[in-house]
Amino acid sequence: MTRQIRLLTKLSLYGMFGLNEFRHTKDARKKRRYYLFGILWVFLIVMLAGYVCALSYGLITMGLGKLVPAVLSVSVSLLIFFFTLFKAGPVLFDRKAYEKQIAVPVTVRAIIVSRFLSMYITSMLLGFLVLLPGMAVCGLMENPGVIFWIYGIAAGIFLPLLPLTLASIMGALIAGISSRWKRKNLISIVLTIGFVCVIMIGSMRMSAMEESELMGMMEQMAGQMEGQIRSMYPPAIWIADAMGKGEAVKLLLFLAVSLGSFLLFLEILRHFYVNICMLLGARETKGNYRMRVLQRKSVLRTMVERELRHYFSSTIYATNTLMGEILMLILAIAVLATGPETVEAMLGLPGVVSRILPLLVGFLPAMIPLTACSISMEGKQWWMLQTLPVTEKDVIRSKVVTKLLVSLPFYLVSEALLFIALRPADVDALCLLAVPAVYIVFGARAGLAVNSRFPVFDWENEVRVVKQSASTMLTMLVCLVSVLVPAAVLLVCPDIPAAAVYAVTAVLLAAAVWGMDRKAALP
Repeated sequence: MTRQIRLLTKLSLYGMFGLNEFRHTKDARKKRRYYLFGILWVFLIVMLAGYVCALSYGLITMGLGKLVPAVLSVSVSLLIFFFTLFKAGPVLFDRKAYEKQIAVPVTVRAIIVSRFLSMYITSMLLGFLVLLPGMAVCGLMENPGVIFWIYGIAAGIFLPLLPLTLASIMGALIAGISSRWKRKNLISIVLTIGFVCVIMIGSMRMSAMEESELMGMMEQMAGQMEGQIRSMYPPAIWIADAMGKGEAVKLLLFLAVSLGSFLLFLEILRHFYVNICMLLGARETKGNYRMRVLQRKSVLRTMVERELRHYFSSTIYATNTLMGEILMLILAIAVLATGPETVEAMLGLPGVVSRILPLLVGFLPAMIPLTACSISMEGKQWWMLQTLPVTEKDVIRSKVVTKLLVSLPFYLVSEALLFIALRPADVDALCLLAVPAVYIVFGARAGLAVNSRFPVFDWENEVRVVKQSASTMLTMLVCLVSVLVPAAVLLVCPDIPAAAVYAVTAVLLAAAVWGMDRKAALP
């Protein structure tokens, strides 16, 4: 079975990252796209490493060097948990891949382990990208012994297992519950987003508590922070004790809990795996169909209805691209419930949120628009859309309108809550309304423009398109830059009226949308 697991894992990783196409393609354009994607990943890795180094340096200068491994372990675990939660169900219970694999002489256990290992390897790489820069800063400033490095590497190898298992359990529960409903995908989307919202709200409340108690914590910072980490995630303290104090027993305890939870989950899942895969692929047919009066619809309405059906038929597509709207709504609720000052304390940005609130509200729904991968999500059926008697502008407009319709309810509710909470004056009210609206339109159009340049049609799993494609990363980068520039002007030059900065930003973004429409082209 070991050989089966190795081959299936290798196949899954090659498909997830498109390595086979990169190795064997003769298309120079595709090669350039992969090189560009690699450069983008290097840039993001450097940014992440810089942030981790700054965090570790800050903790050490505050006298909290012994807690750096614990803080990094918690950060890695949370990152892995959230990244895995969105893709655990689609990766573990990918029915199409299961039907292909079960036809060959492999066991169900080998299929489950290989899919888990593919997520584990990517999560382990992410974990080391966080751990190694922090460990390097500790090594330079604290001069720990060899045990620190040995135990740190060992902990980094096994660190993803526990959050992966917990996220996979949630993914399995969501998949199992939704598989028994008629609207499987809709139930799965609602459950996933609801669970993430509960965790995020709890995290924000914890952050607010920590900020409000900051002055009291300065005297006994290490003890209180250690207590909070111990209550939230005890394995992080085990890792810190093993690396800092050389306690091998704590490391063995961490390894036992991580491996034990994984093996137990694997054994339980094996008994329900086939049934869940089959139920997720089942379709309920109606026997009471009746011919009704046919209705004539416009091309745009027909295309938009098609896009909406396609969008909500994919759990991973909807949950990942809806998080921006969910965050916007959570931000508005937090401002209404606690006030902008408390929200600034939660985010650790005192005096910033009030100044750049319209930018922040606009950036959240624009950072991962559904249009960033809407062309790629057509997959191998893209040619069917091209054969329809519609123009390129019809296709582009339908995808942009779909994004606007999905964002509209969240935008209206968020704006209403913010107006109730802040009661802005005339100019401030106009900025709070217009700037987020312009950013939503810009994000939708920019995502489509980027995806038209970097489409991926030969994917086997939606995870590769939604979470790992160059178009998604580039769209996030474009939207981030479009927000950072005016935000920097507002914060660095407080004498400049905010309304003037917002007006210039809105005009530039509108001009960018107009320019992208003029040069609209599909692959």
